[in-house]
Amino acid sequence: MTTAKPSTTLDASLPTSAASDAWHALPRPVLPRRPRYTGRMPAWAWLAVIGLCIAAVLPVMRTSSVTESGSELRALEAERERLNSEIRSLAAHVGQLGSLSRIQQQAVERFNMVPARPTIVLDVSQPPPARTMPTRFLPTSGSLDLDFNHSQTDTSVWQTMIDALVFN
Repeated sequence: MTTAKPSTTLDASLPTSAASDAWHALPRPVLPRRPRYTGRMPAWAWLAVIGLCIAAVLPVMRTSSVTESGSELRALEAERERLNSEIRSLAAHVGQLGSLSRIQQQAVERFNMVPARPTIVLDVSQPPPARTMPTRFLPTSGSLDLDFNHSQTDTSVWQTMIDALVFN
């Protein structure tokens, strides 16, 4: 077995057997032990991955809720516009139903009414004749006495008053 000899000047001054013993006498450098890779991620790495996922998903969820609210708002605005146009249409229909020509048409069709004839106005320059009452309604000479102390009955007093007020 041959061993490699050091090439330093210090080792060259030593005899060969001593030089080889000195080489073996030096402590071997110890490297720090690295953990073996077992295929598992450490807990802090899992926490970091979960945190990054949550940080990435939160804006997406917020954006989707805002988008959903926006679409709901647009749907409600469209419904409001539809209802406003329906209100305008119904108001126009009510105006049409209230028109004079339609009312006249419905009066003729549904109620069999006829249009009014033109009104004739006569201008009379003489006063009307005096009204004459039938004799049966004219008071007799003693029946207008309304004194209640007389011996007349109550029905005759009322009858007298009714007869005096009836003109036809």
